[in-house]
Amino acid sequence: MRRSLVPFALATLLVTAIPAVSAQPVPPPVSDTVSLNLSAEEWVKTETALVTLVVDIAGNGNSGTVRNDVLKAVAGVADRIEWRITALNPQSDSAGLERWQALLQARLPESQLASLGDRAKKASKPGQQVRVDSIAFDPTLAEMEATRGALRDKIYTQVNAELKRLNAAFPDRTYRVGKIEFGDVGSVAVQAYRKSEMMVAAAPQMADAMPGVQDKLVMNARITLAVFAAP
Repeated sequence: MRRSLVPFALATLLVTAIPAVSAQPVPPPVSDTVSLNLSAEEWVKTETALVTLVVDIAGNGNSGTVRNDVLKAVAGVADRIEWRITALNPQSDSAGLERWQALLQARLPESQLASLGDRAKKASKPGQQVRVDSIAFDPTLAEMEATRGALRDKIYTQVNAELKRLNAAFPDRTYRVGKIEFGDVGSVAVQAYRKSEMMVAAAPQMADAMPGVQDKLVMNARITLAVFAAP
């Protein structure tokens, strides 16, 4: 029994002889940072124009029938184009007869914009009048997103150039990209042509130029380049 207690006593003495080491908090790493603002601009490539037609048509009280008549009326204005009715409103003329006014929109390639007003006139007949309300080269969502992607590529190229420039100025450090914050994409308004039925047939220089089409985008970004500080 005495022999079994000896190893236990020695182990106890060894444990009590080791001094306790208090845990020291490890300070968090500190980064040296350089921040700058970068910008890029890019033109939006618009392949189609947003065309709005107005159709005034005599009604018979059935909106479903009027809808079909409106779509038939504009079928010949452009080839293989799907027109979408954005508004269909009942109206009454001075004689008390029921009429309907419809607004339709579609995207047309530039090749179909020539003589658009003439084709609208040919689609008109007694009790059915078709006219062009506006032609606007507003970019589509897909075109806008493609341009935003091109702008980000430009920003990334500028960031890499700034990173090389900074590391060359401080050869004893190795900076890296710490953060890129993209701001709202701004737009630069250029001339848009809203053309009435008479303006469509007129020369482009006679059209009424109004701001609204946004063909150029500007993207801003806040860049932070960082490196862990030397102890």
